[in-house]
Amino acid sequence: MTPMDAPSFFSEVRDWLELLYFVSGIVVMILVGFGLWQLKLAKDQISLAKDQLETSKNIFETQSKRAAVEAAVVECRRYSETIIQDSLALDKYCAEHEITLFDDVIFTKTEDGFSIDTTKVKDGDVKKLSGAGDIINRYLNGLESYALFFLSGIADEKIAFHTNGKEFVRSAEIGFKIFPICGVDKEDAAPIKALYFKWHKKLEAKRLKIEQKEIEKKLSGYKDNEIRAIGT
Repeated sequence: MTPMDAPSFFSEVRDWLELLYFVSGIVVMILVGFGLWQLKLAKDQISLAKDQLETSKNIFETQSKRAAVEAAVVECRRYSETIIQDSLALDKYCAEHEITLFDDVIFTKTEDGFSIDTTKVKDGDVKKLSGAGDIINRYLNGLESYALFFLSGIADEKIAFHTNGKEFVRSAEIGFKIFPICGVDKEDAAPIKALYFKWHKKLEAKRLKIEQKEIEKKLSGYKDNEIRAIGT
């Protein structure tokens, strides 16, 4: 009786093990499927997060551009309302006190900067001009503040250049003529110089492009008619 029971017991255990193996396979498949589903959800969430980030980035860039344009418009308006008015006030002061300093100072643009010759300036004019200290300070501070807005990228530099680039270059050159007389340090004038050189190069490039077009137009209508030598 006993010898017959042993094979039956092992057979039953084997059947249970086979059943467990089959069930475990199903469980593993379910777990793998669940894991793949979770992975897909994570992938979708990452993709959604990327899309949201890109959307936020585009919105931020759009808002930043709009803010830069608005800042440029405000600065250009302030330029005409303050710096230009201070320039006119300085011209009026010089006319009333017969100051020829700005005509006597020789400003020369060089390849790597500029030079200022004050040898012809009258001592009397320097003393007279000291009475316009408030106007000069407002004028130079206005130029520096204006330059910083565009050098920092807060305001749209392209809009400002097209609006009053030429006027700023002229105003800066007037300011440079005052520097030696007022004892302005190079560091104090750094923002004005930086924007001046940047816009001066742009204006020069614009001028050269116009000249190039005019030359190309003239060359397009030019025909080189050779004169043949007699007998050829």
